[in-house]
Amino acid sequence: MNQTVSKQICAALSKDLRKKYPRRSARIMINDTVKVMRGEYKGLSGKVAKISTESNSIAIEGNKKEKLKGEKIDVYIHSTNMIITSLNTDDKWRLKILEKKLKSNIKAMKEDAKKKSEVKSADKKKSEVKSADKKKSEVKSADKKKDLKDGIKDRVKK
Repeated sequence: MNQTVSKQICAALSKDLRKKYPRRSARIMINDTVKVMRGEYKGLSGKVAKISTESNSIAIEGNKKEKLKGEKIDVYIHSTNMIITSLNTDDKWRLKILEKKLKSNIKAMKEDAKKKSEVKSADKKKSEVKSADKKKSEVKSADKKKDLKDGIKDRVKK
């Protein structure tokens, strides 16, 4: 039950956080800073004050609505309508989980490494062949020069 609730109360990470952590989204926690991207409150940003697991919504500090009787209540915004701009880093367990590399990313990295090693080995073979061809051409040009010099010496002697 707790895992499904966790997945439902998550939001996309901002571009800066995506560069830092190998993830697109994370669970929203109290004291995270979020920015609303869609809906009536678009552009609003602030710290998370309360989280409602029943409606998958979050209340942002300072965002209150006034009722007819003058009472102020928190406005809850659905978690999918916001992005996380900064994380609450008090929880070390959460940071460990965020910094972990995804299995799919690890597989992709291994495949890329294999491709790079294959390309490097092919490049080495090509460079070895080129260097051998250069040596052969240098030897041939040196032989031609010697032949020309010998031909000129023979002509001079005649």
